[in-house]
Amino acid sequence: MNIKDTFKSLLHSILMSGCRKVFCIFKNNMKSLPLSFVVLIITFNSFGQITKNNWMLGGSGKFSSRKDEVNSLSANSINIEVSSTIGYFFADKFAAGIKPGIAYNKLIYQGPASHYQLLSIGPFARYYFLPVENRINLFAESAYQYGRYSGSLAGGHESQSIYTFSAGPVIYFNSSVGLELMLEYEIINRFSGQQITRTLSFGIGFQIHLEKE
Repeated sequence: MNIKDTFKSLLHSILMSGCRKVFCIFKNNMKSLPLSFVVLIITFNSFGQITKNNWMLGGSGKFSSRKDEVNSLSANSINIEVSSTIGYFFADKFAAGIKPGIAYNKLIYQGPASHYQLLSIGPFARYYFLPVENRINLFAESAYQYGRYSGSLAGGHESQSIYTFSAGPVIYFNSSVGLELMLEYEIINRFSGQQITRTLSFGIGFQIHLEKE
């Protein structure tokens, strides 16, 4: 056997041994892998800042349950909304990007339940007011989303525009992961019936700032 064949044989043995060890580790720790993976991501990405050329990822959710009674008749509704943000810092403390969202609403009133689903996406812009090194900062954000919803409550496929203005404090657990408390004002304009809905709400969200390598 020449040197080349010897080297190939040795390399193959090392790779196979390593693969077996990795598989054993994966098998023995499969139950704890998702949590470990999340912790690993946060650890690797925990050095970002709200400074130019960095990225911002985040999300928030809303849940509401409502019951109305009119003339001994009751109506129950459930609403779930989830939205995320993917942004880029074009300047220190200023970020812009896209904001996709999804919502589900279910209404039970005198018969079979009715429902609709909403998918929306659009741009947003955000600015932080305090110095970047502060553990607690203040932000303001404006966003526009175009949405398409469908289902029995929608009467087919309908569209709407969503204008959102929010502001509040963000509390950082480290230099990148933060908890947001926001006051949000939302205007929804439904095209078909020219219906306008205005809502003032309080929300909670998370943001992760990723440092560009």
